[in-house]
Amino acid sequence: MKFTQSQLDPNSRPRNPKIADACFKSGYIDTWGRGTLKIISACEEAGLPEPEIIEKDGGVQVTIYRERIGGQAGGQVGGQAGGQVGNLTARQKEVFELIVSNPTISRKELAEKLRINESAVQKHTDALKKKEFIEREGETTGHWIIIEKE
Repeated sequence: MKFTQSQLDPNSRPRNPKIADACFKSGYIDTWGRGTLKIISACEEAGLPEPEIIEKDGGVQVTIYRERIGGQAGGQVGGQAGGQVGNLTARQKEVFELIVSNPTISRKELAEKLRINESAVQKHTDALKKKEFIEREGETTGHWIIIEKE
């Protein structure tokens, strides 16, 4: 999907023109302001964790992780969910795998293991609950329940 310049932030301009030019020539960005979407997609396709993108000091900081945290998604996850893991994002699969391996894991521990914010963990666990992969029983001292798929 291509964006027109009017759809992009008019203040979107490269902070470092040399890096921006290298990213443009390598195909990571089509127009200014769209490169982060391609980076996220490329990380997901490579089976890497979702990059962390934060606003910092008037700019943007992107952290790209070189390897998966907590091992590979699949294996036990597929068995536990009855093979229905295909409709999850790569990050949701990671969250689900960690919950399967430790049903008492907290959102804070998930955030630390995945190197993402707790609010992002909340988004992913909410999606897993909506898709009926997990339920939460109890609050602070509660635990996750894996919903068996037929």
